[in-house]
Amino acid sequence: MNIVSVLQHTSRWLNTVVEKLLLIMGSAICIILFAQVVSRYMGHSLGWSEEVSRHLLIAITFLGGSSAYKRSSFIGLQGIGQYLGKRAQRMIVLMLQGVTLGCFGILAWFGTGYTVRAWELSTASLQIPMSIPFAAIPISALVFMVHVLADIAETLGEAAP
Repeated sequence: MNIVSVLQHTSRWLNTVVEKLLLIMGSAICIILFAQVVSRYMGHSLGWSEEVSRHLLIAITFLGGSSAYKRSSFIGLQGIGQYLGKRAQRMIVLMLQGVTLGCFGILAWFGTGYTVRAWELSTASLQIPMSIPFAAIPISALVFMVHVLADIAETLGEAAP
């Protein structure tokens, strides 16, 4: 197996795992919030439900972004590159992919630092370290980076004769 196929396979596998996690987390939010409404109607309240739902929603946002990137579900822009020919267009795409990789690298770096520093803090109702919900930031940035690396490898593979 060459590096392009390994990256493509890893990217597809990670996206499959992420999409299954998104389904589980979305379902969990629905169930938790429904249980919260029912319990409040009965005169009790689940004090932890809003906190858990909020943390799951944040994780869904970051991980869902990686899945949207993989599926190419973001808005696409046709730029000047299409008028400059295939070679120029490929160079522009590679440059943009490099910038994207750099941005997610920075997000992974600072997200990891933030997650590590948050270990001392705990959540309000569950009393778990804040690093657990914050870990969604560097994890999703790393997933993004794998997807971008797979795209770069594919773009470079297209350039090979």
